[in-house]
Amino acid sequence: MNSTNRAANRLFVLVIGLVLLAVGSVAAAAVLIPAMRDGWKDATGPVTDQVSAWLQQTPLGDTGVSWVMPALLVLAVIAIILSIVFIVRQGRGRTGVVVTEPTSEHGTTVIESALAEHALQDAIGGRAEFVASHVSTYRVKRTPVLKISVTCRRGVSPKDAATIVEDAVRALDELLGRRIPALVQISGGFRSRVTSTTRLQ
Repeated sequence: MNSTNRAANRLFVLVIGLVLLAVGSVAAAAVLIPAMRDGWKDATGPVTDQVSAWLQQTPLGDTGVSWVMPALLVLAVIAIILSIVFIVRQGRGRTGVVVTEPTSEHGTTVIESALAEHALQDAIGGRAEFVASHVSTYRVKRTPVLKISVTCRRGVSPKDAATIVEDAVRALDELLGRRIPALVQISGGFRSRVTSTTRLQ
């Protein structure tokens, strides 16, 4: 429901985790295992000489400095910027207003999403069919949409769960005097695991 791509989010976390795990494992092995520590010391000398030779073969004009280092610096800056953008995008899409409607030339009616969320939570939170429930509000294509997530008890029909939530949403529509788009997500219970998300328009 938010603007974060879930697959990209998980892939990013997986790649970073694997890289950190690999670096940490190699560093720990180099410190704790004597044979690897000695081998690392023996290998760093030739590697350092080889890298120095490569850098000398890629001069940046007459500066005597290799262009590889500034290029790596630029790549590092780009990676930092992309990481910052990725972090900033997390959680976007939430909205605190469910209805904004001009009522007259002198004023506008604004209904906070907390009102709708609490009303729905009170209506479905105490139902015996549900183990847990959560209501939140997101903005989808500039339109506030309620997201109702319910976890059913084992054996509860997802159709019955959807009916309960739909009745609560209709009651909210009557209370507000307008229909609010809603997305219902049902999980938990054997039969509800094979069902897809139900949309209410």
